[in-house]
Amino acid sequence: MGSLELLRSPDADKAHGQRLERTHSLVDMDSPDTSTAHTDVLADAASSSGLRRRLLGAGLIGLAGSLLPGLASRAGASPDQATTTAPPKRPSDSDLELLRFAQSAELAAKSLYDTALAGELGDTAKAVLTHVRNAHKAYAQTLAAEIGRTAPGAPDAALVEASSEAFAGSQSSVVAAAFELENVLVATHTEVIGLLTGVDGARIIGSIIPAESRHALVLGDLAGVTELDDLLINSATALTAEG
Repeated sequence: MGSLELLRSPDADKAHGQRLERTHSLVDMDSPDTSTAHTDVLADAASSSGLRRRLLGAGLIGLAGSLLPGLASRAGASPDQATTTAPPKRPSDSDLELLRFAQSAELAAKSLYDTALAGELGDTAKAVLTHVRNAHKAYAQTLAAEIGRTAPGAPDAALVEASSEAFAGSQSSVVAAAFELENVLVATHTEVIGLLTGVDGARIIGSIIPAESRHALVLGDLAGVTELDDLLINSATALTAEG
């Protein structure tokens, strides 16, 4: 199985976005380019078919593991904590703050990939980074549609400043920085989804997390990471709204 499948993995999308309203940006959010040439280049991104098979299997295990804390906390709730009240569909005011923060992080990622793509990259790295850049742009657009008029529409300045040098460096520097960035975003969105109360916003963030996890797997392989623990145990620190 090649890197394109790792990046797109429709089964994971179904598991996390089954009832998500399929707006144009969400339909394309994890598959911005399906041309034959693009597919052929992405298929060469991972270094070995054996590793790719292990990454896919372990990636699904890691995804399930990421859900366990939330499921366990719900299962362990005492009877007097149980409620039959359905969660709200639309974002609350506090949800909107979190979604605005998430959108600014996605726009920062898009900006950083723009910086990387302006440099000297090999064909495989350029194809992978272009795919991921376009995905972040789509995520930001989808979040903006959910937020409405108060969507920031601007990248998180602190994140851009902190990572710009690495994304403007050599290909090895760029790929390593991109691997780290995707893990940071996964950690960040995992924190965000645990704080959301509205179903609509949670579904959007919930569809982004597994996609960015796949991005990290492919970028880690492209960076030459071979230890599964390094690829699958996300020790990144989540971003905060204060930077």
